[in-house]
Amino acid sequence: MSYRNEQWEKMCIAIQQRSLDSISLEVEKTKILWAEILKTLLSAWDDKILVNQSSEIYKFLKLTKTSIDNVIYEAIMGGEKNQHRDKNIPHFQLSNGCWFDFTIAIDETIKPAQIIGFNFELRFPEVADIEQGKSYPRFLRIDLNPPDHANKDKNMRFHLHPGHDDIMIHSPAMTPLEILHLFLYGIHISEKSRNK
Repeated sequence: MSYRNEQWEKMCIAIQQRSLDSISLEVEKTKILWAEILKTLLSAWDDKILVNQSSEIYKFLKLTKTSIDNVIYEAIMGGEKNQHRDKNIPHFQLSNGCWFDFTIAIDETIKPAQIIGFNFELRFPEVADIEQGKSYPRFLRIDLNPPDHANKDKNMRFHLHPGHDDIMIHSPAMTPLEILHLFLYGIHISEKSRNK
């Protein structure tokens, strides 16, 4: 069965173009964005939203490099890459039982510097409030693929994965700071659903 549909493909082009037109992915410098993220994480720690020790926040938030299609870019990593969702790998832990990590790739060879890709993944508590009929997906990942990624052909550079790696839907265009604030302050888990 083919899922190709000309009208849907045109809609995807329009959705993706709207997303790219509605947001600026420019940054002054990678280090400045890193400092803004650090300030946000430390504020969440002060607010008792983030339960990591402040020393862990500094340790887990790294300025580094990443390779995409054999090109090296500046990068900001929050925690370690964790494709298997292993809680033993360094990550940021929220007071609501959720935990997350992220990577942001930035091209500083152009002026102004440009965010070319990111992935932010929030994992939900494993225990769900069955009595109240509440359950949560295992995770929510929000991605911006680099311009030459295969998802460009699907017009889905901005997309999210709602609990399954193979399910991909258009995401609202959000900056890394907006996604970070969403993870920290915008997702509420009932008390019964948290891991004890």
